Amino acid sequence: MPTYDYRAQEPEGAPDCCREGFEIVQLMSEAPLEKCPTCGRIVVKIIGAPGVITRMTKSKLSDKNLKAAGFKKLVKEGDGKYRNVLA
Repeated sequence: MPTYDYRAQEPEGAPDCCREGFEIVQLMSEAPLEKCPTCGRIVVKIIGAPGVITRMTKSKLSDKNLKAAGFKKLVKEGDGKYRNVLA
């Protein structure tokens, strides 16, 4: 379920529970809150940036991309020894 942010419509003099804002989990089909569930003050919904999830693909971790970005890729050879395969 998505989370929504709310804060007091008039933050000056509002209690801590809604002065700085709070987050609540709601169904998308639910109506927006009109009052703080703790103190009953009138609240407004805060519009924020959406969360973005990116996926790391194998192509981004290819030897060519790692070398271009200046990373090292070490492969264990045994007996505690590693070899840099991008050098």
